[in-house]
Amino acid sequence: MNSLTNVTSDAVLHFGPFAFHLQQRLVLEGDQPLRLGGRALDILQVLVERAGSVVSKDELIARVWPRSVVEEINLRVHIAALRRVFRDGQGGRDGQDGHCYIATIPERGYSFV
Repeated sequence: MNSLTNVTSDAVLHFGPFAFHLQQRLVLEGDQPLRLGGRALDILQVLVERAGSVVSKDELIARVWPRSVVEEINLRVHIAALRRVFRDGQGGRDGQDGHCYIATIPERGYSFV
């Protein structure tokens, strides 16, 4: 995580080439908006709020799907979508090593690192 700044009362989290505009629920890569669904943005927001800490799978599910009963696979699908969009852990476009933004903590949950 590079920086968290307040720009006209809108918190913006910068990490790698990405900027997450929290109030607008918008993620940009440079000046290009990324296509992310509502649940993926909800998960990202929870992880960002607790950056550096482990967020349990149960807590993520409870916060993102508060009125629904969902399987853990739903969470994994959205985590995978976030990782794809951020090329998390994959080689970048220029062949450099990828970055890890969302870490899996086995048997515990996930962490935004």
